Amino acid sequence: MSGRGLGADAGRMSPVPTSHAVVIGASMGGLAAAAAVARHVDLVTIVERDELPSGPAFRRGVPHARHLHVLQPGSSAALERLIPGLQDDMLAEGAALLRVPRDVLWLSAAGWMRPFDGRRRTMVSASRDLIEWVTRRRVLARNDVEVRTGVEVTGLAIEAGRVVGVDLRPRGAAPGEPGERLFADLVIDASGRRSHAPDWLEAAGYDRPAETVIDADLGYATRTYRRAGDEPVPGYKAIFLQARPPHTTRMAVLFPLEDDRWMLTVAGTNGDVPPTDEDGFAAFTRGLRSPILADVVEELEPLTPIVGYRHTANQRRHFEQLRRAPSGFVAVGDSVCAFNPVYGQGMGAAALSAEALDRVLADHGRQAGRNDPGAASSRIQEAVAKANAGAWMVATGEDLRYPGTTGGSTSLPDRLVRRYLDRVISAATSDEEINAAFFDVVGLLEEPTSLMHPRVVRRVLGRRHPAPPDALPRPATQPVPA
Repeated sequence: MSGRGLGADAGRMSPVPTSHAVVIGASMGGLAAAAAVARHVDLVTIVERDELPSGPAFRRGVPHARHLHVLQPGSSAALERLIPGLQDDMLAEGAALLRVPRDVLWLSAAGWMRPFDGRRRTMVSASRDLIEWVTRRRVLARNDVEVRTGVEVTGLAIEAGRVVGVDLRPRGAAPGEPGERLFADLVIDASGRRSHAPDWLEAAGYDRPAETVIDADLGYATRTYRRAGDEPVPGYKAIFLQARPPHTTRMAVLFPLEDDRWMLTVAGTNGDVPPTDEDGFAAFTRGLRSPILADVVEELEPLTPIVGYRHTANQRRHFEQLRRAPSGFVAVGDSVCAFNPVYGQGMGAAALSAEALDRVLADHGRQAGRNDPGAASSRIQEAVAKANAGAWMVATGEDLRYPGTTGGSTSLPDRLVRRYLDRVISAATSDEEINAAFFDVVGLLEEPTSLMHPRVVRRVLGRRHPAPPDALPRPATQPVPA
């Protein structure tokens, strides 16, 4: 880095570090990126608009935090590789570990899933507040990572085609109030789906990235209850009722949280949105494909009001396709690829993107020395796009099953792929090997293309699979007939 310093009150290291990265946003995408880039620079500064709470608590910058969040198996594995011991920390704070599908009473689009052993597929269930706080605590414990709160980025500092830092001002500052420039060798935007990065690039004379938006017009509503024992249904620790597109549009999940709570989130697509009043919420829940979840929650003590959320479109910004872009800048997390939150892909995709960032910087360092991470920005952006591709296919592929969904492709090849995936899901309800292959994809452990492996295709298409049962499957604690 040139000898221009880090900006007022930005650094705590002496002498001035030789390489510096700025991460915009202290949410999960920014924290994972900070953990990754800290392996390759001397100092990482996270800049965040919010004042960050000292414990697990809601903050304005994460408006969807009041709804269900889980770490898919691939999410947990990627975060664990970046931040060893993180999962144990979450479990010590009360997060629940679920084997999938064994511990989840799961009604798929095709029917009830048999509770096969989860093997390596374990899911962490906790409040978003807890997940983010534990991750933030671990990342900020590093001597080479700092955070500045209560400041917002107003633009990118660009010199000779290179991003050299960001311009900052205090949050809520009056127009015209002087700000400061925070210099960096690499700027990583993890500010979320409402990122201003396209505006910043356009203001500097560059093109805006093209965008793909696929919107099922999904809305959801959430309430937290006092937990009654460990199992809402005997033999199961959680319930997941999916819709059956195009015939039904409603879905719901009941998962355990820390502090002896259960969280219920109900959702509907194509405008069939759950109400947030008592009677409407209860009636919507009663209208799910199975009455079992409504029966459970009717007996529970509510702990919170009912809250709704509507910003659920899948949105992908194609920064990797820009023909002319400044070096030294990378977008990650929801800034580049935001998902319909109901499928639980967002935090996992962010973690996998952070791993991609780590791999590219490691390779770049071996080739060119570690003092110029910004020179690898175009390679990083391409790697991030590839890391997001699997989760994007899972989330949008499900949303495109609804007839009212906007965006996306309805070409014959895409329809044939979806028809094949319907066969996969149906077979996964009763065939343990296909079940494992399917959940490895949903859980971000494998790419969707793994379902096209000849061995899987032969098993899906070459066998007569039993019809999914209409009755509830026996829990795995009881013998399951072969």
